[in-house]
Amino acid sequence: MQDSYSRRRVLRTAGGTVALGALPGCTGAFGGRESEPVRFGTLLPTSGALEGVGVHGQRAAEQAVADINDAGGVLGRPVELVAKDSEADVDASLEAYESLVDEGVVGFVGALVSTISLALAPKAAEDGVVEVSPGSTNPRLTDAGRSGGRKYFGRTVPSDLLQSVAMAKIIDSSQYVGADTISILALDNDFGADLADAIASNVDAEVVADARYDPSASSFDAKIAEVFTDSPDAVAFVSVPGQEKDVLDAYGASDYEAPWVFSAGLLGTDTPSYYDGFYSASLSSTRTDGHFNLSRRLSDIAPLAPFSVNAYDALFLMAAAAEMAGEATAPAIADTVRSVSEGEGHTVSVGDFDAVKLLVESGRSLNYRGASGDVDLTEALEPLSSYLVEHVTEGNVERLELLQKQFFESGGDR
Repeated sequence: MQDSYSRRRVLRTAGGTVALGALPGCTGAFGGRESEPVRFGTLLPTSGALEGVGVHGQRAAEQAVADINDAGGVLGRPVELVAKDSEADVDASLEAYESLVDEGVVGFVGALVSTISLALAPKAAEDGVVEVSPGSTNPRLTDAGRSGGRKYFGRTVPSDLLQSVAMAKIIDSSQYVGADTISILALDNDFGADLADAIASNVDAEVVADARYDPSASSFDAKIAEVFTDSPDAVAFVSVPGQEKDVLDAYGASDYEAPWVFSAGLLGTDTPSYYDGFYSASLSSTRTDGHFNLSRRLSDIAPLAPFSVNAYDALFLMAAAAEMAGEATAPAIADTVRSVSEGEGHTVSVGDFDAVKLLVESGRSLNYRGASGDVDLTEALEPLSSYLVEHVTEGNVERLELLQKQFFESGGDR
């Protein structure tokens, strides 16, 4: 793994790298090999349809770097952040990834979109570069990014298998929707198709329609009509922030009426009147102390877009793993990242990299509880996160139930 990585480690002299002195809070007070910064990257959609989510994720990663550098960097070396725009496009992301490798990153935060992560994970594993996604939830990524017995792909969001179980509970339970029939409407991509399939497998209700939609379509009237052809009791809706509004507005302008059950990340502060009665299986991460801590640090862009907190955690975990391993290389990070996250040892959280360094120096173990939650990584380097059952009533989002990790560990016994 190390030799494969070293052959690709060609540093550029300009372009694409956030200058060390430009990072907020960077004091320059580093010991050791000052001339050799530790380079991490971001590969997020900072333009296009997902720009809002990507820009907030980028800011969160930058904040993590600032917090790390304020504490003296990783192993006494400053951290530099190499930022690339994925454009939410596979081809653009593959090209940007090559630039990250050429600029010598040992790991990067990304990708956001599952389709892109599925394309990047095998390349990153082959090159020996750590990839930690803040938003890719496709179940196939559980086994992605392995090379030579080592897993280079991880994520700070759970697999969609968990989300499908949470959505199925909302749909089937008599205390919530209690549907006998449902239609599924999902984005026409790998993320949408795989989560739709998982919902269909887990739900007890009869699936009377299973439709896909293109968010760039000029009209969604026919798609809404397709969803409601057999008058379903509810609609299971799979989308991502920034690609849901037009199709939902088409439903709001129609005469159809049924509760919708959203996938995670779609309930924000804007809840149109036609959302009343809607449900969501939402990640519970937005309620943690770490989340509020990060929100205060990024108060100029609060409320934070979905997956921003996960981006902070992804960068912080990679840095903490390098500090614990005593070696800022991709193999060392890949081998160590689980041990700093999985629930044993002294708790550290957002902004606590000075505590990370002190604990490592004293031979203590770490338990990172971050902005997105506990982030207890499994062997597959992904968390078993809790979900919130949320409900919209008169424009307000109510939290009805917390589905904790034990619920999913028991197979979603509902």
